[in-house]
Amino acid sequence: MKAYERLLLSLGSEKFTDEFRKILLELNISLKEFSDHSQIPYSTLYKVMNNKDFRVSTLQKIVKVIKEFEKDDELDDKIAIIAARSSLNKLTQKTIDFNGKTYAIKEYPSNTLEECLISAVSAERDGVKAIVCAPIVSACVEKLVRIPVAVVITESSDYLKAVKIAASKI
Repeated sequence: MKAYERLLLSLGSEKFTDEFRKILLELNISLKEFSDHSQIPYSTLYKVMNNKDFRVSTLQKIVKVIKEFEKDDELDDKIAIIAARSSLNKLTQKTIDFNGKTYAIKEYPSNTLEECLISAVSAERDGVKAIVCAPIVSACVEKLVRIPVAVVITESSDYLKAVKIAASKI
C-alpha cells in the first residue's frame, strides 16, 4: 500500500499524526523540509502534527507532495545528491533523462562531514546507482561506497551536469 493511501486511511483517527510521522521518516525528510517543498507553512504542519483541525486543501497538498516523493522512488535508477539543504533547495528537477534513461534524483541533506558520510552509506543501502557530492567529502565517500561518485561545484546548473556524469558511470 502506498504511503499516501495509508495516510488517507488513518484520517479521522488518532493514528493520523503517527502515520504522517512514519511517512516523513520513510521519505527521509524533516517537517521543515516538507514545508519548504509543499509550500505549506511550517506552523500549519506543526498544528497537523499536534492533532489540531486543518483544512481539506492542506490535506490535498500533503497527499500531492507524498505522491511526488513516491513517484520518484518508483524509478529503479536513482542518483543521490548529498549537499546542504540550502543547495538542494535550488534543484527544480526530481528526475533527469540521460542517454535514453530516466534517473530519479534523491536528495540527502547533510551539513557536516559526519552527516555526509552517513548519507553516503544510507544512499548506497537505498539502492542508488551513483552519488553526487562536494569535492571536500568526495574522497572519503569514494572509500566508503562501491558505487560511482561525481563531484560538483555548487552552482545549481552544475548539479545536473554532475548527475549526468554520475549517470554516465553507471
